[in-house]
Amino acid sequence: WRDWDSWWTRMWGVELELVVYARRKRWGWWNRRLLWWSWNWWRLESHVLCMLTYCAGAWPGGNPDMLEVAMSALPTGVFKQSMHWIAIAHSKAYDYIHEKKLLFSNGSRTSSKEMVGVAHHVSLMRSYGLFDIAAVSVASSMTLYPFVDSVSDKLDFIGINYYGQEVLCGAGMKLVENDEYSESGRGIYPDGLFRMLLQFHKRYKHLNLPFIVTENGVSDESVVIRRPYLLEHLLAIHAAMLRGVPVLGYLSWTISDNWEWADGYGPKFGLVAVDRANDLARIPRPSYSLFSKVATTGKFSRQDRARAWNELQSAAKQQKERPFYRAVNKNGLMYAGGLDKPIWRRYTKRDWRFGHYKMDGLQDPLSRCSRLLLHPFSHIKGKEDQTDDADLVTEPLALNI
Repeated sequence: WRDWDSWWTRMWGVELELVVYARRKRWGWWNRRLLWWSWNWWRLESHVLCMLTYCAGAWPGGNPDMLEVAMSALPTGVFKQSMHWIAIAHSKAYDYIHEKKLLFSNGSRTSSKEMVGVAHHVSLMRSYGLFDIAAVSVASSMTLYPFVDSVSDKLDFIGINYYGQEVLCGAGMKLVENDEYSESGRGIYPDGLFRMLLQFHKRYKHLNLPFIVTENGVSDESVVIRRPYLLEHLLAIHAAMLRGVPVLGYLSWTISDNWEWADGYGPKFGLVAVDRANDLARIPRPSYSLFSKVATTGKFSRQDRARAWNELQSAAKQQKERPFYRAVNKNGLMYAGGLDKPIWRRYTKRDWRFGHYKMDGLQDPLSRCSRLLLHPFSHIKGKEDQTDDADLVTEPLALNI
């Protein structure tokens, strides 16, 4: 990892790195590259980079002291300053890539065959307890919209990177025992992608920009979670499209097992496994064939969905375990860094399918007590109507994947 990451806290590194990169890449891909997003492939999602490098010090390139951390959220703090220069860098790269835009026949931003956007990381954040509501509000205000707002006039599409939900508790993320998680500690919640697409569409509808799900995937070496994860998130996207969200495409993260910046080779994200002990042999996982089917036909069957979900539920009922690469302290809070060797965690029986997940409510003692006092029979669960999502399965998704 180059020390150049510290450039994002200083003015003079902005144009030199990103625009030089754009020039080199544009020269090599002149007639082939149709989509650009300045923030993900070449450098990680903007606020994720700034938060984990300059504020948490969990990634290389940043070694913040306590004063920097305490002042990071202020207008003059390292987080907002680095985000500011990243936005300028993107804007300069956008202008360079579209330097011949005046030659376009209709003069619109998207008339070029090259579309420039950002891959913006979002997660559905919710509070664990009553006293965590403020933390969710602050975190959302810093990470959800500010960066896209700052470059909204330099976008041809908005890319959304979504992996799951985050339950905030105090200064960290809570591991909720009855929730399902990926190997890297992301809470699985397909409804969150649906909600995020609707929220972003509502906020940026006036820009008339399409969306691309630029990253969505799950680390799952056991291969039991990935297939239902894929199908349920595709249903969430399709439901958002039916509500008017213009989604152009979907990219699964990722084609093969990769190196994660904080977690190394531990979490397995690939549709294709990589055998590093056997000449890096590529071995397609079952999810590879499923993704190929959806990409080819634009749809999947009820049987595909039921088969994938039933296999996961069977593993949960048998109390099978799978690897988990996130350290957890005695209070159930997950650390930012990964583990060299995994701990083992059982599959949960919770129904997290799209349209089926039921929120537990706030879990602090005061909130639990209030629910018992105000709703004495709320703990008795009656039969609830299930979401009627049958039509979502049979209709073509109309996605470029």
